[in-house]
Amino acid sequence: LVLIALVVTLAIEVPIDNQVKVWTSSTLPSSWESFRNRFEFFHTVRTFISLASFAFFSAFVIGSAQKMKTK
Repeated sequence: LVLIALVVTLAIEVPIDNQVKVWTSSTLPSSWESFRNRFEFFHTVRTFISLASFAFFSAFVIGSAQKMKTK
């Protein structure tokens, strides 16, 4: 899941950031809202993937600690 979050970041969000970085008020495209909506969607996806990754990792660590305790 961490790798999926990294791929979403590098393949989708960074290119959008790089495009937005060079915009000025005079070069703002008329479709800027679609860029924003796409970025927000994938940012949300990445956030939930990261949270799921943390939850699975935490469950693994807690489960491993409990198994070690019972031995």
